[in-house]
Amino acid sequence: MVNNGVWAIILAAGFSTRMGKPKMLLPFQGESLLRRTIGQALKSRIDGLIVVVNPLTKNIVMEANAEGVDQVVLNDRAFEGMSSSLKAGLQAVYDKAKSVVFLLSDQPLMSVREINTVVEAHLCQPSYSIVQATYQGCKGHPVLFKKEMFPHLLNISGDEGGKSVIAQFRQSVYYAEMNKEPIPDVDTPSDYLRLINHLDSE
Repeated sequence: MVNNGVWAIILAAGFSTRMGKPKMLLPFQGESLLRRTIGQALKSRIDGLIVVVNPLTKNIVMEANAEGVDQVVLNDRAFEGMSSSLKAGLQAVYDKAKSVVFLLSDQPLMSVREINTVVEAHLCQPSYSIVQATYQGCKGHPVLFKKEMFPHLLNISGDEGGKSVIAQFRQSVYYAEMNKEPIPDVDTPSDYLRLINHLDSE
């Protein structure tokens, strides 16, 4: 632990409707997409890790409860969309964290490098309340929010992350450029096939 008060929250409570089965449990390089994200987070400059899951997804709690994870949060309001998972994770760390960085369980190509770049930008640019990763100018994940943003995040609703809060406080956003192509989400069977084919071609 590095004691900067930065916690990571992995959002893994979606219904995977476009995939047709729980995408966060799909295999990737000998582990699930979720375990891959957990592993990268645990290698990064964070002080704690929360994983938010949907209790209706079979085997997800066991998969999320990896060594090093501080808490697995069950989001029984996952049907309300991504905002419900964001808020569930935030409530779990509200009294512990000085800032949080949100990660998605369907971005297996997200690495410790991107997470650390955002955390380090936050530590080097303390006047900014939000740090968002950009990929050749395209906004993406991870996104970090300082504690003064927590009340605003708890007011969001629907199937969105922190986009409305970022838009509301755009003058307080620092963009951390990754100097690489955007990291793709794995939402559909074709997305997953492209991921596997990409690995096979390397």
